[in-house]
Amino acid sequence: MSKILVLALVIGVVWYGWRWINRVQAVGRERGAARRRAGMAGGAGNGPARRDTGSSPVAMEAEDMEKCPECGAYVAPRSAVSCGRPACPYGR
Repeated sequence: MSKILVLALVIGVVWYGWRWINRVQAVGRERGAARRRAGMAGGAGNGPARRDTGSSPVAMEAEDMEKCPECGAYVAPRSAVSCGRPACPYGR
């Protein structure tokens, strides 16, 4: 009887070990696919996306937002457009 219990125990350990290994591999595949999707969206390569500091005409600098005194909306002062109110300081 003890041999049957040991055999059942060994089969159970192998079964759950196999399931655990397959799960770890599946998680690894999901992470790899997510990295590939992020890499395709962020540019080529496996590393993190880098900011283009070359002579690209599309390179932009960060700009602080300011609260419009008339409507209260936060806008970028250099690229703001009028909110339509008569006293808007960003009217063009």
